[in-house]
Amino acid sequence: MGKEWAKGQRVRWNWGTGVAYGKIVERFDRHVERTIKGAKVSRNGSADNPAYLVALEDGGEALKLRSELDGA
Repeated sequence: MGKEWAKGQRVRWNWGTGVAYGKIVERFDRHVERTIKGAKVSRNGSADNPAYLVALEDGGEALKLRSELDGA
């Protein structure tokens, strides 16, 4: 099982050829869908691999699974 992320904790993930950074806002142990920059984004969160809403450093948002995230 991967690391549990707490609200406010800084995380990172691979994005294209670089890395993106943000802070955990909310955790979801179920399917979740959000509209981000006009696009519907969904993740199938579960108790074993929860989804997280992440606030990006540039002011945007991302929806990521625990398996997609690393500590920053």
